[in-house]
Amino acid sequence: MNLSARQIEKIDPLLKEALLRGQDGENLRVIMRLGSEGRLSRVDADLDPAQFPSREAWRRALIAQRERQISGEIGNTLEALHKLSLQPSRGTLGQTVVVEGPASQILAALELPGVQHASLDRVLQVNHASGAERHVA
Repeated sequence: MNLSARQIEKIDPLLKEALLRGQDGENLRVIMRLGSEGRLSRVDADLDPAQFPSREAWRRALIAQRERQISGEIGNTLEALHKLSLQPSRGTLGQTVVVEGPASQILAALELPGVQHASLDRVLQVNHASGAERHVA
């Protein structure tokens, strides 16, 4: 597969290698960071803790506000990933998604302005002080 300079700027070396050696129909699992210019704007601090019955209620309101903000800022990119049949999965407060699909669709996703970075999902090896090795997916 051919990679453009724009695509290469957005990927890590392992994903680059997988895309270069991969076949068009080969499925890849990729972790993508979404957003404009790689970072989201700051949350509005218009929620006064005194307006809530408890700190927990205030915290829940802040989390809900942040989720709305993130969804607004990355919503178009998520929709575009769905249209590419990549079915992104993500947590509730992050701008990171995991997508799985054909290498050709991953390449197309890298052209989206809302995709800031992509890394090949892989098993990580964690070495403990005891010398034991553990694999984390």
